[in-house]
Amino acid sequence: MTQIKNILRCYAMGMGIKGISNVFGISRNTVRKYVRRYQDSGLSLEKLLSLSEERIEEMFAGGVTRERVPSARREALEALLPEYAKRLSRKGTLVKTLYAEYSNSHPDGYKHAQFETLLRRYMLQIKAIGHVEHPAGDQMYVDFAGDRLEVTDANTGEVRSVEVFVAILPCSQYTYCEAVWSQKKEDFILACENALRFYGGAPMAIVPDNLKSAVIKSDRNEPIINEEFAAFAEFYNCAVYPARVRHPKDKALVENAVKLMYRSVYADIEGKVFHDLSSLNEAILQSLDSFNRRKLSGRKESRKELFEEMEKDYLQELPARRYQMKSRKSVTVLRNSYVTLNKHHYSMPKEFIGKRVDIIYDADTLEIFYGLKLITTHNRDDTPYAYTQKASHNLPGRHGSYEKDLDEIFQRAASVDNILLVYLKEVAAEKKYLPLAFKICRGIMSLEKKYGLERLVAACACASQSRRYGYQEVLDILEHGEDVDFMSSAETESDGVTQSTPAQHKNIRGREYYSNKSNSKKSENGNK
Repeated sequence: MTQIKNILRCYAMGMGIKGISNVFGISRNTVRKYVRRYQDSGLSLEKLLSLSEERIEEMFAGGVTRERVPSARREALEALLPEYAKRLSRKGTLVKTLYAEYSNSHPDGYKHAQFETLLRRYMLQIKAIGHVEHPAGDQMYVDFAGDRLEVTDANTGEVRSVEVFVAILPCSQYTYCEAVWSQKKEDFILACENALRFYGGAPMAIVPDNLKSAVIKSDRNEPIINEEFAAFAEFYNCAVYPARVRHPKDKALVENAVKLMYRSVYADIEGKVFHDLSSLNEAILQSLDSFNRRKLSGRKESRKELFEEMEKDYLQELPARRYQMKSRKSVTVLRNSYVTLNKHHYSMPKEFIGKRVDIIYDADTLEIFYGLKLITTHNRDDTPYAYTQKASHNLPGRHGSYEKDLDEIFQRAASVDNILLVYLKEVAAEKKYLPLAFKICRGIMSLEKKYGLERLVAACACASQSRRYGYQEVLDILEHGEDVDFMSSAETESDGVTQSTPAQHKNIRGREYYSNKSNSKKSENGNK
């Protein structure tokens, strides 16, 4: 009755009458009888297998047992089959080796052909293959072909081998193929992204092999995924669902797709010479398009037609921008509150000096984390030995260019009076050296606090007329009151109004005060 159950299992998994007959060594008519009675019963396979031995015998054998008594030779071999099957699953063990061992210990036993048939039949019974349903848009299987293609350098003639990446959507069997330089994570992620762009959508999960670019450490329960590949999958809202180690049947469709690529794409480009990767991939895509448009064996549709009808609408929408792979670097914040990446320095808040931080960066930006907390972001700049600083970090020292700071002083002077602006530009032209000009102009503008804007503008007018350029010159004019005669003209030039007498103020002494003071000092010196 165990044989009847195995026959029905094989039939439920899709095996044909002829195949079942060859595997179990019984006539096709007997197999057809069992299948017909199984169909007529209306029972599911699970329900049927749960019935008792007597009930199954009554349904399929009509209550008459036809079991043959096995011969001594058959019993001897069946006792050895479990051990042989276990050893055959090991790497390097061949059926030929097992038969040589069996024939030496059993010279009157079975011949090689019958020995192999019985061994294969036993292994099929103990290793039943389950049928797997593939929902639309659920998974994308990816793998690398074992055989490489070649790119020949046009100048040197050097031949370089390239890897061939293959992806397939199992529901429609729509296939993608591309040549890449290596199996490194950069090339692997780029190939996976190109596959998603080729399909026009993302599945729920990506099923890779256990290569290091995808899986750091394999585990039957929860493998450790490569951080970069995990970030890529998260960007496209996909899960990473690696196949089990040494279980190629977990991704049998992509394994078969690789074989089909050998027969189609590889055959189409055989004998052709390609001088760069892009021309090779153009030829691959042309051959791939023809492959996907061919009718599937036993079906009216092609892979492309099945994809358009069954699977395309179930894929997730892709983001507008492509994924940019990010890199990570751990650094210590320097004493000047900067971190360094590729010889360029980026500012950090002062409280993180001496602490270890992580820089997550791509081609455009970089993000700096302290633990899981995002501290700051910067636009990436690869200018060596230069500094990028944020004003919000409020770092000590001077930052920015002198030209920019001097322009800000000029803008402030222009908002006060045109006389002040003209004089500051004359000072800058006289001093020539930007850092010195900036310091002098800043000092002149600071005199406003002590003397006021009106006197400062008048002093600058006086200094400009006498061609005296500098902070000390303006200060000397203000201290000696030489600006008094220019206050009316300064106001007239700035406001367009002419005044006959200078403005009076209790703090303004006038030129006479200083001339009298100097004459009195001279008379005192003469008396002495």
